[in-house]
Amino acid sequence: MMKSYELYVFVQPGCPPCDRLKAHVSCLTEAQRAALHYVPLRAPNGNYTALAEELGVELTPTLVVTYEGLHCRLDADGDEDCDYTEEAVERFIGANAIIDALDSTIEAYTYANPPE
Repeated sequence: MMKSYELYVFVQPGCPPCDRLKAHVSCLTEAQRAALHYVPLRAPNGNYTALAEELGVELTPTLVVTYEGLHCRLDADGDEDCDYTEEAVERFIGANAIIDALDSTIEAYTYANPPE
């Protein structure tokens, strides 16, 4: 069964906990680092990014695991109309919480760790 999850790490400039988290992540394997997607909390105009708003993220660093699925429904003509959706399934706020949960989260939601 294919894992359909994304691991988003919300960060922003001038955030010492974000820098500490990035230093920790730099010690992970290349595959583990590739499983994490760094995204900005705020756009250049100072507003939250669309993804941060959609997932309800207000603090950095925050790790949000989302499930990517396909939501389908029948329209008035009986035709199937499908959209991709992303739903948050797990969230960790703060560098300490993320670092503590990172190994098990990567193991549970990605293929970054080779089978033993």
